[in-house]
Order: sequence, then structure tokens, then C-alpha cells
Amino acid sequence: MTSSSSQHFPETAKRTAPPDRLAFLISAYRDPEHLARLIAALDDRADFYVHLDARVDEGPFRSVLPGKVRFVPRHRISWGGWQQVVYQHELLRAALADGTAYSHLVCLSAQDYPLWSNNRIHRFFREHPDRQFIGGYDMTLTDDAQQLRKITCLHPFRDLNGPNQWLKDKLIVASRTLLRLLGVRRRPVVMLEGKVRHVFFGSDYWALTPDCARHVCRVLESEPALCRYFRTTFVPSELCVQTIVYNSRFAPADAVLPNPYPGLTRLTPLHFIDYGAGIKQLTLDDLPRLEQSGKMFCRKVVSGVSDELARHIDLLRQTAD
Repeated sequence: MTSSSSQHFPETAKRTAPPDRLAFLISAYRDPEHLARLIAALDDRADFYVHLDARVDEGPFRSVLPGKVRFVPRHRISWGGWQQVVYQHELLRAALADGTAYSHLVCLSAQDYPLWSNNRIHRFFREHPDRQFIGGYDMTLTDDAQQLRKITCLHPFRDLNGPNQWLKDKLIVASRTLLRLLGVRRRPVVMLEGKVRHVFFGSDYWALTPDCARHVCRVLESEPALCRYFRTTFVPSELCVQTIVYNSRFAPADAVLPNPYPGLTRLTPLHFIDYGAGIKQLTLDDLPRLEQSGKMFCRKVVSGVSDELARHIDLLRQTAD
């Protein structure tokens, strides 16, 4: 699926590590200063794997990040395109190939920040050693027409490279509209391991156990029909890994959310995110909501906008258990 060669991931780790060690898988395309702050905040019994969007200069990131950060092969990312799944795959592969016995592989963005102390984060994952933390809403059974169109309508050209973003956006909208007017639809199901399976939706911020991550990688590398299906869905990074997990023995038994559509807030298990027309940049005024949320992480925290908030969170994390 990716530009990397196929690789076997061992069922048992090559070398040992503390049972609560975490791998943080981070996607980045802006704000290297905050990414450095995020990594420093979480740098406790943890390793860091970073994907840098190929469209950005990597120099500022490499200059401020610690040497322990491991960079994966870079891809040119367009929001809502298949390449977002490709970089997720790169990050999973890199963490698994390391051979460390991680408790969980935790997917973050470079604009996240921890709300819990490191001890509390590690204790939480240690207490849930076999659980996957990933949103799951059954799109095959949805009664929400807008959500259903994410998979039944084709969404081509999102990964098209070109210098003119305006023209690309017009092409995306025009092609999607034309295909819909022509009656081009696909069924809201996907072929997986030779069987017709339901499609699931959730936030692309999750935490998977290594065994589950190995399963995800194996499916991505051995199921071309599944990959073709999701290439032209709307935001496949919120559909593909979720569909693989929820159609496997790793599916969280009590985590599938029923109709009506619950919204991305409930489908983001570990993060506080203020979804609206866009994702809100958080400030100190949001601190009471963050404290009351009970979530492990928050997003978006941005240099120059969220500095006071980050400082207050740091103080709270230092005094927390």
C-alpha cells in the first residue's frame, strides 16, 4: 500500500521494554515549536514516530526536535485524501518494526497536548492492556443521509498534486457532483477477507495495541479491494482503520455507537476537540472545559495562541497524580 516494502511483524517483541511503554505516532505539517513542546511533555517511558508532510520544509522540525524522534518516509498530504491513511500505515509499521513491547500505539497530531499527567496516562493504558480506543459508528446501518454519502458517493482527485489549490478544489466538487447526477453510487459495504463487511466511521485519533496494529498493517498490505474502496471515500483516515478494527476480533465490544449519528465528539475517545465549522484553536478561556472533559488529550494547541493555556496545563499536570 505504501512506498515501503512489505515486511513481517513478529508476534512477540524482539527485545523487552517496560510493559507500560508507549509509542506516540504523530502527524505534522506546521508549528514545529509546539511539536517540540508536545514531545517534551510526553517524554516519559515513550518513543516518538513522526510523519512530516512532504509539502513543508523539514529543516525547522529537525532543528528543534530531540534526536530520539524517528521520522518515517514522507508523503504529500491533502486533507481528506488517501495519503492520510498511507502515513498512518507508515507510522504503524515503523513502531512495530522497532520491536519494542509497547502497551499501545497512540495516534496524535502535532497540535495536540496532554491533559493528564504521564503517570496517569501510563496507568490508564496499563489497566486496559488489551483494549483498543477507537471510535466506531456503523455507516452501513446509518439513517443519516449526509453521513452515508461519505461512502456511497465517489470523492475523486483529493490526492491530486498541483500548484493551484483553487483549481483542484473546483475539480473535486465538479467531479463529485457530476458522478452523483449520473447516478454513480456504490454499496455502503466493503469486501474484506472474502466477505461483505460493514463500514465504520470514527475520529482518526486512536490508540491500538501492537497485536491490533499488526492486524491493521496485514490487512492494508493484503486487501487491495479494500484499499481501492477507501481511496475515493470522504476522509478515509476516519473510515479505513476503523473498518478494519471493527470487523476483527479486536473490536471493542461495547464501543459501537447506534443511530442517530452521535457526532465526532463522541467518536473521539481520548481527545477533547471543539468541532464546529472548523476545529477551534484553544485558549486559556477553554481551561475549565478541558478540566471537566475527562479526556487525556486536547486539540488544537497552537504557538502564539495557546501559550498561556499550555503553561497552565503544565502546572496542573505537575501537581496531578
